[in-house]
Amino acid sequence: MKMLVVGGTFKPPTTKKEQIFLSKYFMCDCLPSTRKFCQPLEDASNCPSQYNLLLNNRYRILKPIATGGFGKTFLAVDHKSQVEEELCVIKQFFAERHAVHDYQKARELFHQESLLLSLLGKHPQIPQFLDSFEQDKQLYLVQEWIDGQSLEQELAQEGAFHEAEIRQLLQDFLPVLQFVHEHQVIHRDIKPANIIRRRKNGQLVLVDFGVAKCARNKILEKTGTLIGSAEYAAPEQVKGKAIFASDLYSLGVTCLHLLTQMSPFDLYDCSEDVWIWREYLTAPISSSLELILCKLLQRATKQRYTSATEVLADLNHLPKHIVFPSKLSARTSVDDDDFETPYFGFSIKENLLTSTVSSSSNILWRIFTTFAATYVAFFTIACIAAIQSHLTNTAWKVESPRMKVR
Repeated sequence: MKMLVVGGTFKPPTTKKEQIFLSKYFMCDCLPSTRKFCQPLEDASNCPSQYNLLLNNRYRILKPIATGGFGKTFLAVDHKSQVEEELCVIKQFFAERHAVHDYQKARELFHQESLLLSLLGKHPQIPQFLDSFEQDKQLYLVQEWIDGQSLEQELAQEGAFHEAEIRQLLQDFLPVLQFVHEHQVIHRDIKPANIIRRRKNGQLVLVDFGVAKCARNKILEKTGTLIGSAEYAAPEQVKGKAIFASDLYSLGVTCLHLLTQMSPFDLYDCSEDVWIWREYLTAPISSSLELILCKLLQRATKQRYTSATEVLADLNHLPKHIVFPSKLSARTSVDDDDFETPYFGFSIKENLLTSTVSSSSNILWRIFTTFAATYVAFFTIACIAAIQSHLTNTAWKVESPRMKVR
């Protein structure tokens, strides 16, 4: 007879239907001989016993969010929180196989992420660490729930970012990255899916420290072992030697993906060993921003930015005037009140007006300068021809002293 072992406290299932739902819903292990893990249910609302399934006698699971190689993430409700029905995220750590090595690595990841989140403390752009516990030989980590959308979701819904949005992204995100690095933590998995914009205030939040590491700790780091997402990983990170500048490289690749809406793999020419992202831009960007992106993407770490502060310094020296696209996206949603909001040193209204006026003025100025240059060129040529003709006629009339022979 099969025994159902679930990492939580719940009323024993009384029907076969309940057994099936529960085994599909939560991470469980059927007969030890089969070593077979069940698949997650799409929504906990389908489970008849969802209100009886509690973790640590406190957290009620609502639905699964994501699945990784060493764990699953669930949305849950904290019944003992000071805020009534406060949502939280619970990450369950496990090994895909019951090998001793996998189990040990899962425990290492669990303790490492708990330690790093505790080390970082409270920061508005990092999910707050709430709790961690072990129950029924399962490891659980509880974090703040970030209500919002990832940049990957925004890209899918609204299309490619334009320059103003990339600048604003860098301005908002680089400070939290600098904060993380100052605490000797390397994230190692920066990508659009791990940057969430809070719904209430638009603040960018860096999530998923599951593969982050302390710069002074060599745990889980082996030469030739890739940790993170291959599309966004720096060359040295692919070799298992991530440094602070590796996160900056990943941020640069993130910007390319947002600007082009294409996979980073398609933006790199392996045969020529060069980036070709400029060919796939949906809208032109300024040469000054291009220089910053190119420095973020340098393969040689000595030629790349070494800190987020350096990137911010160059970013703050960029020209303030940006020509906005005719249609603003929700990422830079503008209404009458927002026109006075400072944006790169100017209000959005001033930028829009300046961009419109400057565009018209530039066209007229180009026409005028072209006409003037043509006129000056013809006038100069005519003057030179007249002078040469005059000199030639004069030379024929003047006799050489040697010809004055009587």
